[in-house]
Amino acid sequence: METTQPIKYDRLSLLSLAILIILTWGFYRTYIMFFPSFEGFQFIQHFHGVIMLLWMIMLIVQPLLIARKKNQLHKTIGKISYVIAPLLMVSIFLVSRLTYHKNLEALPTLQDAVAGIALSIPSLFIFGALYGLAVTNTRRTYYHMRYMIGTALLMIGPGLGRGLIIYFGIPFPVAVSITLGAIALIGIAFFIADSIKKKDYKPNLNVVILLVIQSLVWEIRYTAVWQSTGEVFAKWFF
Repeated sequence: METTQPIKYDRLSLLSLAILIILTWGFYRTYIMFFPSFEGFQFIQHFHGVIMLLWMIMLIVQPLLIARKKNQLHKTIGKISYVIAPLLMVSIFLVSRLTYHKNLEALPTLQDAVAGIALSIPSLFIFGALYGLAVTNTRRTYYHMRYMIGTALLMIGPGLGRGLIIYFGIPFPVAVSITLGAIALIGIAFFIADSIKKKDYKPNLNVVILLVIQSLVWEIRYTAVWQSTGEVFAKWFF
C-alpha cells in the first residue's frame, strides 16, 4: 500500500473507527453507562479501558496523517506506540489475572477458570506478535499497515462479544466462539482480497494464522493440552 493512495489510508481509519464504535456498543451497558461514579470497578479496569481507547485513537489517526502527508507527526506518534503497546499488553495481563481470581470463586471448578483464560492470554501474545511484526516492518509500509490492521481486528472481540451477550442473549461461550470465528473470517477475507489482486499475501497470511490459532485455542480450552498449559501459566504468573 503506497502513500500515493490516500483514499485507502482513509478507509483504514474508517475501519478502526467502526471497531471503536463496536467497542463502545459492547462496553456501554457493562462499563460506560456507569460514568462518572463507576461504582464497583477497580483501577486496572479503568487503566485497561483508557489504554485501549488510546490505541484505537492512534489506529484512526495514523492513516489519516499519512494520507495528508504529515509524515513527521506520523513518526512521532509511532514512537509513542512503543509505550502504549506494552502498556496495553500489561493491562490485558492484569485484567486477565483479575478475572481469573474472580472466576476461581464464582465458577464451579478450577478447570472452568483455566478455560476462561484461553480467551485473554492467547490474545495477549498474538497482539504482541502482530505489533512486533509491525515495528520490524516500519520501512515496509505494505507489511507494516497489514500487521497494524491485525492489531485492530483483535480489538473487535471485547466489544462484539459483549454486544452479542447483552443485546441478543447469546450464551458467553457461544458468543466468544462466534466473535473469534468472525474475526478470523475477516482476516481470511483480507488475505483472499490480496491474493485476488495479486498483491503480496504473506503479511495477511501471518495475520490469518494467528487469528485462527486464537479461535482454535478457545475451542480446545477444556482439553488436556490447554488445561495443563493454562494451569501452569496461572500458577506461575497469576
